Amino acid sequence: MNKTFIALAVAALASTSVSAAEVFNDGTSSMAIGGRAEARAAIQDGDMADNSRVRLNFLGTTAIGEGAYGVGFFEREFKSDESADENRYIFAGIGTEYGLVTYGLNDGSLGMITDFTDIMSYHGAVASSKIDVADRTSNNIAYKGEFGGLTVKANYVGENDDVKKGYSLGAVYAMENGLAMALGYADQDNLTKDTESQLEAAVSYTMGDIYVAALYKDGENKTSGVKEDLTGYEFAAAYTMGQTKFTTTYGKAETESKDTADSIAIDATHFFNSNFRTYVSYNFNLLNENEVATKIQAEDEMVFGLRYDF
Repeated sequence: MNKTFIALAVAALASTSVSAAEVFNDGTSSMAIGGRAEARAAIQDGDMADNSRVRLNFLGTTAIGEGAYGVGFFEREFKSDESADENRYIFAGIGTEYGLVTYGLNDGSLGMITDFTDIMSYHGAVASSKIDVADRTSNNIAYKGEFGGLTVKANYVGENDDVKKGYSLGAVYAMENGLAMALGYADQDNLTKDTESQLEAAVSYTMGDIYVAALYKDGENKTSGVKEDLTGYEFAAAYTMGQTKFTTTYGKAETESKDTADSIAIDATHFFNSNFRTYVSYNFNLLNENEVATKIQAEDEMVFGLRYDF
């Protein structure tokens, strides 16, 4: 019976538990450990930076009643710059076949929508950034349910270091013909007494080894009664040839006064097996120097990476 609970938990935590090895199972409770070690060298304007990182996570599940299970999840990321180390997830919850409810440091509801175009090994996703309550955040009550091809998420966030309060809602519907559609909305009150809202919509199509997707974002930031519109759109495509996957994205984000992101990115990732891959990723930055605070923010970037999942 515990295998059923594990399957339900892993499905509900698909965005956080990519790979895991079960280290304990007594028929009622289980513990799995997963993560990744990723070496990343980023070259920009002739200089090379070490952006390497390690993620380590623990997933526990236990049967707590007829058709119900408890779950706990923790993940921490360690970076080559130790000052940037962070806890990515700290939460626990109760789940049934009708969904999983958790509380703690967990995802908001728009990540599954931005995942439509956030497909690259390193770059991309320049136009699909989420406001805090729709992203990974703390003091977060979250729900996720899967019903056939429909996945729904909802969460409410109380006051934390980033926001006063807020919520987000999202839904993804995947058809058997390879077409998938997504829609989500988020709204928050900030600690500075201004407000932000965001609408995101995405569509994708998969046909064999070919994947294409598009995303549109419309947002609003209101400060001291002054409203500013924030919009963005992104296109993504991928082609898998044997054990190598080629991806590309184009993204643009803008306010009423200027472009905040504008780039084309390409990469190639070779999967030696399910645990080890290598990739090269290049970002063509289309922003002008007069649109950014520093010159480096308008420079192209190349990244080489090696990744081991465990």
